[in-house]
Amino acid sequence: MCGRFLSVSDPELLAERFEVDEVRTEPLPPRWNVAPSLDVYAVIEREDTRRLGTLRWGFVPHWTKRLRGARTPINARLESVATTSMFATSFAKRRCLVPADGFYEWQVREDGSKQPYHLHAPDGAPLALGGVWTVWRDPAEEADEPVFSTAIVTTVASGALADIHERVPLIVPRQLWSDWLTATPEEAPHLEEAVRALAPPTLVAEPISTRVNDVRNEGPELLEPATDG
Repeated sequence: MCGRFLSVSDPELLAERFEVDEVRTEPLPPRWNVAPSLDVYAVIEREDTRRLGTLRWGFVPHWTKRLRGARTPINARLESVATTSMFATSFAKRRCLVPADGFYEWQVREDGSKQPYHLHAPDGAPLALGGVWTVWRDPAEEADEPVFSTAIVTTVASGALADIHERVPLIVPRQLWSDWLTATPEEAPHLEEAVRALAPPTLVAEPISTRVNDVRNEGPELLEPATDG
């Protein structure tokens, strides 16, 4: 799954890396412990224009009556995102890339405790996590601003990553960025096959301090190496 990640790159760097045409957001504060319900950077392509903006992490279905207490899933499974009622329309028409400077997974030890790992690209470059997005408008408040939200797509872990956790966020390789962002509803069902046909990305997995377990903790010290005992 993907329940926490890092977002420390500024919009200018992300705009260059993801070759966006427009930046439609003010800079977010650097975060080493991005948690659900926060705004996150996202890349969307509409009408041949690639844009960097922000989305709320936690997918708000259009049928939601009120936001408070609503079910807002943070992840969508690659195996079912195209068919489940929650995500099917968004997967067909509204996909995005969520830039992340790494993400966290927790490995369950033999004694039942959990060891957090920081997973990131070997060169430290931002990863492109596959996502789906949607728009929700409060039916009780016609004048309210709409809520734009996202869920990060996850897939089955493979290789050494499977020893840490059974699922990981879907990392969309650069050669599929355009397809992920622009595929038509007729083409979208083939995206899963296209992603699986490519070798999974190489990631570095580093055991880190358990400070990251608490969403209230922030800062680069969360990446300090784990210590025995």
